[in-house]
Amino acid sequence: MILIIFITCGNTVSHRNHDVQQNKKVKKDTIIKLNDTLSLYYASYNSSVKLWYNLHIIHKKKKIKVGKGSEFKGTGSELFSSLSPNAKYVVVDGIIKEYVHESAKDSTLHENYTCAILDIKKAKIIKQMQQGCDGSWNKKSQWVSSDGKVIFK
Repeated sequence: MILIIFITCGNTVSHRNHDVQQNKKVKKDTIIKLNDTLSLYYASYNSSVKLWYNLHIIHKKKKIKVGKGSEFKGTGSELFSSLSPNAKYVVVDGIIKEYVHESAKDSTLHENYTCAILDIKKAKIIKQMQQGCDGSWNKKSQWVSSDGKVIFK
């Protein structure tokens, strides 16, 4: 399987007559099973930007909210995840999509693609990055960029 993630800053897509009321979050629970004892749980879904929010880690049936502070706030997911071989860390995507309203009838969607490495035991973000998201785990549970650079040990 080959995963390609494009990382951009300030990528914009123009949308005409975007209705602000459509930006409501509707509950759409989503669980992604990582292994027999670990899962990721997204508690809500925003249909206007097609992203999942409110990430939790479920470890042995115990649900823990990720990033209790402001870290990773406002980022959603397209449900990408990659569990390290030692099952201590997981990489998830962190996408920011927001509409900027130039007028009552015109708006522009701004997108920013990032990813984060989560410590499963602590349910905490230990590294957030905009480059290197296209990497993979090696046998030593190190996150390695597509050009072979070790980003996380």
